[in-house]
Order: sequence, then C-alpha cells, then structure tokens
Amino acid sequence: MSNVTTGGELIGCPQNCERPTVRALPSQSKILGSGLPIVRHLPVREQRRIGPWCFLDHIGPTNLEADNGVDVGTHPHIGLQTVTWLFEGALLHKDSLGYEQVIRPGQLNLMTAGRGICHSEESPPGFSGPIHGLQFWIALPESDEDTDPAFSHHTDLPQWRLGDATVTLVVGELDGRRSPARVFSPLVGAHIRADGDTTLSLPVPAVFELGVCVNQGHARLEGTAMDSGSLYYLGQGRYQVTLELDDGADIMLLGGEPLGQPVLLWWNFVGRDQARIEAAISDWQSYPNDRFGAVEAYDGPPLQAPPLDPGIKLK
Repeated sequence: MSNVTTGGELIGCPQNCERPTVRALPSQSKILGSGLPIVRHLPVREQRRIGPWCFLDHIGPTNLEADNGVDVGTHPHIGLQTVTWLFEGALLHKDSLGYEQVIRPGQLNLMTAGRGICHSEESPPGFSGPIHGLQFWIALPESDEDTDPAFSHHTDLPQWRLGDATVTLVVGELDGRRSPARVFSPLVGAHIRADGDTTLSLPVPAVFELGVCVNQGHARLEGTAMDSGSLYYLGQGRYQVTLELDDGADIMLLGGEPLGQPVLLWWNFVGRDQARIEAAISDWQSYPNDRFGAVEAYDGPPLQAPPLDPGIKLK
C-alpha cells in the first residue's frame, strides 16, 4: 500500500477515513481482587475500540506481598486474543489447554480464545514485590471467531534503537518488522521506552486507527502534550507517527485496521452479535464442558458470569 500524499489527499486511506486527531480519552480506576489497582482505558463511552483493540487495562503500579498476590480465578473467553505485557513483576497463567506459564517483563503471553477457552491469572508462588503492566484484548474478525483456542509465550521479540529510545514490537508489524506472535488482522502493538530526550518517527499504514498509551513520563505529538497514565486516540489517516519523548517516557503505540463488523463485549466475551454472547453465557453456566474445559492446575472456584437481562441490547 502506498503511503504518499498527493494533492493534499492521503493515498491508501479510504474516503471515510477520519482525518488525524489527537484526543485524550477518559479512563476509570478500579480495584480488583485483593487490592490490585487498574486503570481501564478501553472500552469507554467515547471510544469503544482502536482498530481491533477492544480492551486495555493498565495494571498497577503497586507492590504485592507474598500472602496477598494476584488471584484471578478461572474465567472464560470467546472471540478474542489476550495480550499480557509487563514492565515489572511476574504473573502465572494457567489455562484449559493445560498450559502453565510465568510471564516476566519483556515477554509476551498471547492467548487466542477463538470458540472458547478459560484461564486463571495468579502471582507465582512466593512472589512479592512490584507489579506493573498492561493487558489488552484484540477482537477476532468474523472469519476467525470460531478458530481453535491456542496459547503462545514469546521471549524473542523484534527490538531496535531509534534515537534515544528502544522499540519492542510486541504484536503485528511496524517499520518493516514483524512480531512472531500470530494475529488475525493487520495491527500493531509496540512498546517504546526513552532513555534520553528524543524525537522519533515511525511509518504506519494510513488505514490504521491508532492510539498511544502513556505508561510513564511525558510525550508530545503534533504539539499536543500527552500526560502519564492516559490513553490518546489518534484516529486514522497518518502515514507516520512522530513523537517527542522526555527522558524516561514509556509508551505503547497500538492500532490496526478496523474490522468493519460489530464488536460486542459482555463480561469476558467478545462477539459480533448478541446471540453468540448469550450462548457463551449459557455454556459457562454448565462449566466444565466441551467448550470450556477445566483449568485443572488452578486451586479455587471459577468466577460467575453476571446475568444478562433479556431486555438488554449490547452495543
């Protein structure tokens, strides 16, 4: 795809492509489980998705004690991929496929729910110390909603220097590089950390809807200051993203091509129509079963789905 400009119009961007913007999105702070603070950036009323990315929690930062760690019991997913990326600490993933995997900073856990999977998330045994990271959901396109569930752990991701910053390509493609993690639609998720005041430019497809999550420090884009702890929506229509980063700034560039289909969320389920989500809720009520197998390695009861009133129409 060409990303040049001619006559003031961007080639490669559909006519209904939004013109570039920089807009701060509201977020909501929550406390989970035994006191784990999170900031929910997506979805919000003002922005349900950024490309296929439909959920983003900023976890921590906080300090955990060995007797009061993360303990998110067995719960199900459909129609999505989960992306777990840590800056500090460790988490232990267990799932119904039999995988048990500790994730640490610089490593990627990618779980594909497809037609159905369930998993738990805990602190590793005896873990204490800081925990800080991000967890995302990527909505699957209609053609892959019923794909086989899968899990992968990646420790060797593309990484390169750009100015006084290190870029790690977590998922998708960026600047001629590709992450080894399997995804199902064109997208990007890149972690950028500055170790000096720096300016950097990255090429992006004009059709990508983009966002920047500022995890730490301060950044600027097109004269707009971006504050720590906020998610910024950049819209579509860019062929490059140029960022000014202060020393110590830490950001996540995310985005991708919009799916062009409805994306409904309820609890831990993602689907293109309400009937699919209602069926998943019904199946979860009879856990364990052929769709949602037991997480044998987790010692504790499964989470219960909140009821979906028949009169509610999901959006």
